[in-house]
Amino acid sequence: MNPLRYDSARTEANIAALRSDTFRPRRRHWPGVLAAVVIGAGVAAAAVSSYYDSRTIGQRIDASIGAAQTSARTQIDGIKAEASSVAGRGAEATERISHSLADAGITAAVKSALAADPSLSAWTIEVDTKDGVVMLSGPAPDEKAREHAAVLAAAPNGVRSVDNRLVVAPPAAIRS
Repeated sequence: MNPLRYDSARTEANIAALRSDTFRPRRRHWPGVLAAVVIGAGVAAAAVSSYYDSRTIGQRIDASIGAAQTSARTQIDGIKAEASSVAGRGAEATERISHSLADAGITAAVKSALAADPSLSAWTIEVDTKDGVVMLSGPAPDEKAREHAAVLAAAPNGVRSVDNRLVVAPPAAIRS
């Protein structure tokens, strides 16, 4: 028999029952049974708990609150320690970036000063800066120009020292 098939006699009987005063919906027993089981389980748990623990309910609640507070304090201390560690790493990163930016500024200033000097502008002088120490490398036309390049490199703010590795080119190398 097809469950979707229309059964007119059954439908009319259901409608008649709904219209009559004697219609009573079918009672469901499972909600009451479920409530009784839950209440019974709660009472049983309380009885077993009381059997194994001689403390009063107030003492047990106080102990639970104390344990929760201790756990919360431990977690907060851990979070504070981690935040401090992250802040320290952030400060180190900021310091490295500021040194790097300062070094880049010093390098640019030294290169500009060397390019503006007519005796050094035609020569390829490499400039590298690390932690405020400027390193000059490459050829220099003569000893006077080599020393003048070192003076120019020491001029910008933030320069701690100059490592002058400029090599005076022999006269034959200059002509070629």
